[in-house]
Amino acid sequence: MNGPPASAAFPGHLTGLPFDVAETDRLLTTTRSVRRRLDVERPVPREVVQEALEIAVQAPTANNHQNWRWLVISDAAVKQELAGMIQSSWTFHRNDMWTNAGRRRNDAQARRNYASAQALTETIAAVPILVIPCVLGRPPDITAINEAWRRRMSDKVAEDPGHQVQHGETRASIFYGSIFPAIWSFQLALRSRGLGSTITCLHVPHERQVARMLGIPSGVTQVCMIPVAYTVGTDFRPAERYSAKERTYWERWGM
Repeated sequence: MNGPPASAAFPGHLTGLPFDVAETDRLLTTTRSVRRRLDVERPVPREVVQEALEIAVQAPTANNHQNWRWLVISDAAVKQELAGMIQSSWTFHRNDMWTNAGRRRNDAQARRNYASAQALTETIAAVPILVIPCVLGRPPDITAINEAWRRRMSDKVAEDPGHQVQHGETRASIFYGSIFPAIWSFQLALRSRGLGSTITCLHVPHERQVARMLGIPSGVTQVCMIPVAYTVGTDFRPAERYSAKERTYWERWGM
């Protein structure tokens, strides 16, 4: 651990604020990726998931597109089929990840994370709810977008500032940046209601097969999957992290 949250370290800053900062910080610092402590025996009411999703869609979204869609799955047979795909992906991902892990293979935290991910693949079919956040459209082709812009600028004078611009990276940032704030808000809303979740992308290698099975249009991107369940206990703590102070630069990289 690297000390208490900033709110605890600087209590003088908290007077007159519109929220209970200590409680807000507790929510933010103890919302963990929950894999082994998902209670697969306790049903999750549909209305609780819907409440959390209503919170999620208040998240910022680029240009107010609100182009997210949420596919909620509770059918046992469908979850079992998805679990088979996830286990297949895990086999290849695990071998690749561990082969290239180098010194991290001997890191205790890395080994715990590995074991936790492994455990989820073995129990995911029994998790009460699986949510697939989607985005309307397909991920931008950064190279193609930048090349199209260069062609558009080809007849401009060399001094035109447009030659210094690339739009591909911006489009990609907007595409994924508009869904992940909502995903995190969804996870926070679940945590505040006594439920746990995590983000997994192991079904994504089977995206086309999943789309056919669930009727997802070909022009829709499945971003990830969020297993949702009540947690076994609620005593989650802040994780061990490097201090932000150690990893933050002011004004210029390295300063």
